[in-house]
Amino acid sequence: MTAPGQRDGEEVLISSHIAPIRIPDEFTVWAASDVHGQLRAVDRLLRAAGLTDGADRWVAPPATAFVVTGDVVDRGPDSLRLVRRLASLRAQAGAAGGLVAILGGNHEAQVLGGLDGQPQIFRALMAFGGGATLLSAGLRPDEWEGRSPAEIAARVDERAPDLRPTLWTFAPYARWGDVLLVHGGPVPNQELDRFERSADRLWIRDGFFASPDRFPDAAAWAPYRKAGIGRVVFGHTPVDGPALFHAGHALNLDTWRGRQVTLARLDPGRELRDAVFLSEPAEPRAIADAPVSAEEIRRFDAELPAVVDAWVAGRSDLAVQPAGRTTSYD
Repeated sequence: MTAPGQRDGEEVLISSHIAPIRIPDEFTVWAASDVHGQLRAVDRLLRAAGLTDGADRWVAPPATAFVVTGDVVDRGPDSLRLVRRLASLRAQAGAAGGLVAILGGNHEAQVLGGLDGQPQIFRALMAFGGGATLLSAGLRPDEWEGRSPAEIAARVDERAPDLRPTLWTFAPYARWGDVLLVHGGPVPNQELDRFERSADRLWIRDGFFASPDRFPDAAAWAPYRKAGIGRVVFGHTPVDGPALFHAGHALNLDTWRGRQVTLARLDPGRELRDAVFLSEPAEPRAIADAPVSAEEIRRFDAELPAVVDAWVAGRSDLAVQPAGRTTSYD
């Protein structure tokens, strides 16, 4: 089966090394995060924003970008169809003078690492709504409950052979002027080459947004400041509605706690506090998270980045760039 946005005969990139995406400074950017299988809400938002026809056709004017800062999969009802929708729009936008940037989140890492058989990542996958992704791929609960990762992966690859290859094409982060778009946020005192390749950026929470070290001016953020990064758009930690941090230099768009999906319009030359927001109600979760204590969540957040990094480092995939695709738009 040819993956959406892929031409017949193309090889899909199956690699852990995808370059960050550079969005031209003059583009208008629409951003969302943690859309978690909410295909219907995303379709309605993109239509309201004038980016699509409300389905699978990109209609935005040139110099328009749409960025999802990770967590496309799990929890909601339509993970697979949403992955396919975004991949299709990504291909169309590039051909129309626009850009769709799909960034990786911790839930993409959990699907990939969990189905690849890494035990700790697999536990996280099954604890935090991963069953919803399996359900969207056509599996029944009895086809994953009590089954090994290898058995589950074989079923997923049979029913949805494009799912895992497409998740591997998600980028680590995007840059737009001085704005960093990323899933969890910048990591204190971490150089950008390490930041790009480490899973720390996927799981960081209050180490960024609640840090007493003001971003971007404090010494802890010097690597980002030196790289010209002064603002951040992120998700990962649920909030009731769009929330500003660090005196307006950081914007959280993960509005899952408010049971809504949010789309933000960011215009060149404007502050994050000037963003225009659209929102749609989120549908109920297809699969509930397992009962997990706050302490267990903190332990997952602390331990999983290193586990994911070690798993990725142990892979031997070939870095094959599909014809006609690029991760830089300068």
